Amino acid sequence: MPSGGAPSATDLRPPMTDVPDLADHPADDADAVLVRLRATVRGTPEEVWWSVATGAGIGTWYVPAKVQSRVGGAVVTDHGPFGHSHGVVTAYDPPRRFAYEERAWGQEVPPWRTEVLVEPGPGGVCEVRLTSGLTTDGPRYRDAIGLTEEAWVAGLRNLRLAREHFPGQEAGGVFVVRGVRAPQGEAWAALLRALGLADAVVGDEVAATEGAPALAGVVEEVRPTSLLLRTTAPAPGFVELSAHTWTTTSLLVHAHLFGPAGSAVAEAERPRWDAWLHARFPGAKPT
Repeated sequence: MPSGGAPSATDLRPPMTDVPDLADHPADDADAVLVRLRATVRGTPEEVWWSVATGAGIGTWYVPAKVQSRVGGAVVTDHGPFGHSHGVVTAYDPPRRFAYEERAWGQEVPPWRTEVLVEPGPGGVCEVRLTSGLTTDGPRYRDAIGLTEEAWVAGLRNLRLAREHFPGQEAGGVFVVRGVRAPQGEAWAALLRALGLADAVVGDEVAATEGAPALAGVVEEVRPTSLLLRTTAPAPGFVELSAHTWTTTSLLVHAHLFGPAGSAVAEAERPRWDAWLHARFPGAKPT
């Protein structure tokens, strides 16, 4: 396929599997716990397929990834300080269906299955249906499913933005996590104050205060403990700031930076964010 672009129909392979769609798994199966999400995104099925079923494409909205485009191929996703996740492709049916399962996400756990379906719609859009979770022993791991749902919801939002504003472009990623001792709400408020973003609302054009890492753009989304910017600095893209509570409170910076210099800018910005958070929040500790 062309560098940084979507494949043409002639690049795509014929259907490679007849494994039933995970999206059709019975909703009343008491042993299954599945996240089921939908998003409408711009693009032809072939263009959207590149975004959801190739390593370069997945890196534009989720995390850096490598995908071997065949049944039995490897899937590796890079979750920054949380490490790498390894899976195996179970369905590769361009440009409709991509599925994989991960068996090593914990000790003595059932396989975690993920499936993405691309369905063409009117007016140059497609519906993306994402299903992810467990079909066996699901209730035991319900808490893990909840955390995953948060990540997938944010990911599909990012997919919509990437297809709308940066179609076919590859991205460099920044993923910085800093554990802090303060409660979630207190830590989040302190982060916004430190960046000069405490009063930001959707539609505002904003810029971080002097001394902070380069950050400027338009506010796309504001939630109780997260804020999303479509950026002009440090590069075109989008940057999400958030605070979460797992075993401790953590501040997160998750960015997708596009354009010819996107990857290089991301490499440069990652240590800057890490150093700034460490210096600004003395209670921080590496995760």
